[in-house]
Amino acid sequence: MIELPEQLKRIIDDRSIAHVATLDEAGMPHVTAMWIDRDGDQIILNTLEGRAKWYHLRRDPRIGISISPPDETYLNYSIKGRVAEMRTSDGKEVIDRLSAKYLGEEEFPWLRPDDVRVTIVVEPLAVASNR
Repeated sequence: MIELPEQLKRIIDDRSIAHVATLDEAGMPHVTAMWIDRDGDQIILNTLEGRAKWYHLRRDPRIGISISPPDETYLNYSIKGRVAEMRTSDGKEVIDRLSAKYLGEEEFPWLRPDDVRVTIVVEPLAVASNR
């Protein structure tokens, strides 16, 4: 795992939307816009159990993330990493934290009673920027 640059940490801590790439069964990229957070230098994502990215990452932990600040879209960071952990133990808490960050709502408003939220912990292995 590598240390994230301070500017990238600030971008992740802001309300920037990340574009997350996983690999499907045929090896083709699958890209999804996602909310993002971090715990130190680890990147934190959250998804619903059963989504395509959940299946992909269970099979192949490689992941790519692209992120730009909302007010400077020509500044871009690309992160190559691998999933260190996928867990459900704090899935609800993490989606609520992301909801507060991105929507200003303390609880994720679209959670259904049977939803199983999954926290994805990513270890960054390489970071590149266009600046």
